[in-house]
Amino acid sequence: MDDAQFDAFLERAVQELKDKQAFLQTRYKLGEFARWWYEQEKQTIQFFDRADQLGLEIEFIDIGSYSEKRRSWKWAWANDYVLPALRERALPLRELEAVTGMEIFGRKDAFEIDGEAMAWELAAMAVKHLSALGCYRSPSSKGNLFSFFALMKVHTVN
Repeated sequence: MDDAQFDAFLERAVQELKDKQAFLQTRYKLGEFARWWYEQEKQTIQFFDRADQLGLEIEFIDIGSYSEKRRSWKWAWANDYVLPALRERALPLRELEAVTGMEIFGRKDAFEIDGEAMAWELAAMAVKHLSALGCYRSPSSKGNLFSFFALMKVHTVN
């Protein structure tokens, strides 16, 4: 892709993610749950209501993580803290290097990015490439590290 093609691809990916996020909010009230929990082994994120009842369980692919402190991004497929099965499921994201011609999609080490807005752009392109339903950004317990998950399949729980 040349620069104009990449800019158009990025713009489409960002708009598609906004639309997908709006649908997830409208359809499943994502963002209104009292708490969430994720299980790397099961590759699911669970959302609980105020009565602590499970409302949603969503299958995910780990995209990557953004460090606010270091202003850096690390792909899940290259992150040793991510379980091997999840790293393998994230491997198709490396294809974006060949698709776009941008080497950042194949970088194994953490690299500096231009803030959280760029982290969302990377997530948007990943969601588009994976044909995901949307994205969930989860904070760490320390609050300065955020994981981005491509949401693949939603299971509602009564």
